[in-house]
Amino acid sequence: MSHFVLNGHLWRVIFVEPYSQALIDKTRQYRLGVTNPKTNTIFLAANLKGTLLARVLLHELSHCVMVSYGLVDDIHGMVVPERWMEAEEWVCNFMANYATLIFNTAYNILGDNAWMAVPYELEKMIARR
Repeated sequence: MSHFVLNGHLWRVIFVEPYSQALIDKTRQYRLGVTNPKTNTIFLAANLKGTLLARVLLHELSHCVMVSYGLVDDIHGMVVPERWMEAEEWVCNFMANYATLIFNTAYNILGDNAWMAVPYELEKMIARR
């Protein structure tokens, strides 16, 4: 189990069996990863590896950022209520699909100064490693 803090909120990451009840989302579907904002927990299927694990983790971390920084209401304010879940998932998929590209491109342009383009909280998390 891993722990991390976002904006003062302590989160846990727990790897569970692939068909664990913890991997059932709000739509009652099994997923590879699920974030529970009530318990500040990310559940990930234990059989995830490599780039798929990284992509699912980025997606779930995006949910954590939205919750920890109060961004869910901002997203909800931009779309009709029937599209709230879809909008949240779109943002998380965008981050999972493109965050690495964005930060690698920043690094290619700025070199070692690229981390200045990354939010301060992310920088602090990396420094703790």
